[in-house]
Amino acid sequence: MTDYTHLIYEVDADHICWLTLNRPEKLNAMNLKLIAELQAGLERADVDDDVNVIVIQGAGRGFCAGHDLDEDAEEDRTSIYEYRAHYFKQFEEFTTPWRITKPVIASVNSIAIGKGFELSLFCDITIASEDTRIGYNEVRYGISGHCMALPWLVNMKTAKDLLLTGRELTAAEAKEMGLITEVVPLDKLKEATHTKALLMARMPREMQRMHKMYLNRVYEMQGLKTATDYYLEQVAIMGANPVPEYEAFSKSTIEKGLKATLKEANARYEGLG
Repeated sequence: MTDYTHLIYEVDADHICWLTLNRPEKLNAMNLKLIAELQAGLERADVDDDVNVIVIQGAGRGFCAGHDLDEDAEEDRTSIYEYRAHYFKQFEEFTTPWRITKPVIASVNSIAIGKGFELSLFCDITIASEDTRIGYNEVRYGISGHCMALPWLVNMKTAKDLLLTGRELTAAEAKEMGLITEVVPLDKLKEATHTKALLMARMPREMQRMHKMYLNRVYEMQGLKTATDYYLEQVAIMGANPVPEYEAFSKSTIEKGLKATLKEANARYEGLG
């Protein structure tokens, strides 16, 4: 795939491939097409001899506002088996930054919620602007996470705090927890990302690839793949048999629109963090 609807693919003279999530009108919320195009772009860059490092960034006001909840509300969930197959396929697409051999940097501007947050976790390096908000706030609406790399990056108490409250983090908090590599002012994000990418691009390519695969293997041998497979099975069941809160959220999204639904759903958490 070389023609994209929601993705911009560019390779510069420094051997850096810039992949831009390009749905700014939706804060780059991920629909099925964008996820498939991102996989295609990443795999294309991985075999491109002119590319040494890959950067994922977001067009417009934010990196990624998570899953496209309008599309999510219209998903067919009548068969648990078909929904499970759909979910496993999407997981395979979504975790491409982890699976490919070249290093991937997430350059996060302002917003990385839900799938946007998880996408950054599966990248090798994350550089974020100071104003960035990240987290799993979708669990507050009865929507599960997607890939669950979180427990492998933070301690148990922190993972439980984030998942059992759905609270959002500032960039500074996330860096302290080990979820972000570097925090910079918003107007310095592009420069800081280019500097890090240029350093990585000038490293011996095969050395980079060997060490990325080795480090990933360390976590997989500790059980990362087994754990995420287990989580996927649980999510497939919950997706086909949604909790009442999510059923109400989906119905309201269709009837009232996403903005009104989010305002209504968030009212119960106001002032609690």
